[in-house]
Amino acid sequence: MANEEGERQLEPLRSIGQTQTKVQPGRESRRAHGPGLAIFLTGLSASGKTSIARELGTRLASAGYPVTMLDGDEMRTRIAPHLGFSRSDRETNLRCAGVIASEVVKHGGLAICSFIAPYERSRREIREAVQRYGKFFLVHVSTPAGECERRDPKGLYRKARAGVLTSFTGISDIYEPPADCDIAIDTTGLTVGDSTDRVWRGIAAQSLPNGLWLAIGLQLAHKATAKQENGHAHTPAPNEERRTRLFQSVLKATAERRVTLREVAHTMGVERRTVEKIVRSATGRTFRQLQRILLLERAKLLLEQGKSIKEVAFELGFGYPQSFHRFIRKSSGATPSTLSGNAS
Repeated sequence: MANEEGERQLEPLRSIGQTQTKVQPGRESRRAHGPGLAIFLTGLSASGKTSIARELGTRLASAGYPVTMLDGDEMRTRIAPHLGFSRSDRETNLRCAGVIASEVVKHGGLAICSFIAPYERSRREIREAVQRYGKFFLVHVSTPAGECERRDPKGLYRKARAGVLTSFTGISDIYEPPADCDIAIDTTGLTVGDSTDRVWRGIAAQSLPNGLWLAIGLQLAHKATAKQENGHAHTPAPNEERRTRLFQSVLKATAERRVTLREVAHTMGVERRTVEKIVRSATGRTFRQLQRILLLERAKLLLEQGKSIKEVAFELGFGYPQSFHRFIRKSSGATPSTLSGNAS
């Protein structure tokens, strides 16, 4: 849809990026610090991508983040019901999703996208569109075709085998595995919660916008929320709730300015080894590594806002600009004067 007619059809979609999930009552709405983010899940039908996307959205919403959810089936039903399943129509549907996701990210929002998205070119176009404004995180839900067909909750594979459905991905149409995914997850034998936790760890490893660190803490919190999974309700344990509160306290204490492990532990009323244990459990990193990532992201944001190096140094708790310079060089290999240009 590169022609003018196609662009006119896409133009109304640019306002859809304002549609967001509701934040749970009693939760303060917050935005991620820094650029927006699109989390894009691709995989075969019944691979588990939609379930993971919904769990991601639930966790982010419960943490106070407004989230825009984009799903392939819903896009077809609500926005493009005239589209079929030819390669051209699939690419058009994905191009629509790319427009919406990029608009959400442009305004600092969070978009979670769940699409089969079988073609490498379409996924690359969406990544490029989103990265003009913010961050893009590609999740390949790589559950094998045999397992997807075994699940077949909608009976689609059976219909495709019988010839009732044509151009069905994995049977009569190709799926090109991503060459540049940020994380691959085979959901065989995993619960939705376990799969979602792996996505959080992937986000943490990529050092994406630090506002999401609060949401990453929900990989501990989701077990502290009674929910139904696989037909079994889970009753939260008091220690799980405590670990969640402690981790979120660590994030709040370290995200704004430099503090020592001793200071954080004293403020929280726990031992230093407890803080280290909580951080490592949630992120796979040490307290010092976590703080370095958060401070670097915070420094990038403040410098991009036009603050001077001296102002940023003191705001982040560095006694002297020279100390701030050394921190930036050690953490990123850049200098404060070039850091904002490297932030993208």
